Amino acid sequence: MFTNLSLKVKFALIMVLIGFVANLSIAIVSYYYIEGFKKRELTHDAKIILLAEKSSRDYTSNILRPAVMNATKKFVMPAESATFVALGVAKIFKKFMPDYIYQEPTLSPLNLKNRADAFQKNIIYKFKNNPSIKSISGYHKFNGTSYFYVMKPVEAKKGCMICHGNPENKSPITQAIVKKYGTTHGWHWKVGTVIGSLSVLVPTRYIDAVAVKNIIIIIAAIFVLPFIALIIALFFINMAIIKPIHEMTELAESVSTGKSNEDFKVKGKDEIGKLAQSFNRLKKSYLKAVQLLSEKNKNK
Repeated sequence: MFTNLSLKVKFALIMVLIGFVANLSIAIVSYYYIEGFKKRELTHDAKIILLAEKSSRDYTSNILRPAVMNATKKFVMPAESATFVALGVAKIFKKFMPDYIYQEPTLSPLNLKNRADAFQKNIIYKFKNNPSIKSISGYHKFNGTSYFYVMKPVEAKKGCMICHGNPENKSPITQAIVKKYGTTHGWHWKVGTVIGSLSVLVPTRYIDAVAVKNIIIIIAAIFVLPFIALIIALFFINMAIIKPIHEMTELAESVSTGKSNEDFKVKGKDEIGKLAQSFNRLKKSYLKAVQLLSEKNKNK
């Protein structure tokens, strides 16, 4: 079937096929590039929040808590609990960025509002079972909204034992915490063990909107523009190659039937020009042979 098609159609089909394969390959590569771009941007945003929150926790644990403990024997939670301070900072941050979520899911927290759900527990246990894992990220749907999450493990430190050690300790701080939260949860942590994680959820809809715009641009670039280029290329191929060959074909047919005695027009020194010269020589030889044959028949 392909052999019966005209050169113009063959050229068009070949170029369309090659263009389609090339554009499809570019589209696939572009898709994975955009997905990688999205993940890098979301990870960057999440890490900024995590670093800010971790800084507030470290400041509380290393500077604020010791200063308050030296100033008073009373337990001042807003100044001594790293979790309380970090979550307080997160509440203020949420006023400016309401779609971002910062959490500190814990396996056995004092405040049950911070207890890890099934999804968070699964990741925390991965941290517990494999200490070499320092971060886990991915996509997760929360309250009907798509988020990109980044979670980092939190290990119990010596300073944590002030609030999460033995509830039977008679220190004023321990007894104040027991009075507020009871003794059934949030106690008996062990130094060096993973007890929870720092978690940031970044909404994906903003980056998805950017990705859609980029996809539209890429589609226009790899499909619409090449299609226009294909039309232009076919026009010039037709003018430079197909049309001269078609003219030579018609003239050769006219010469072979005796309807014409014209020479083929040599318009260049390329392959088509050389083919025209060859046809002209062949035509002269053909006409000379016809003339000799005619004279021979007359003599008979």
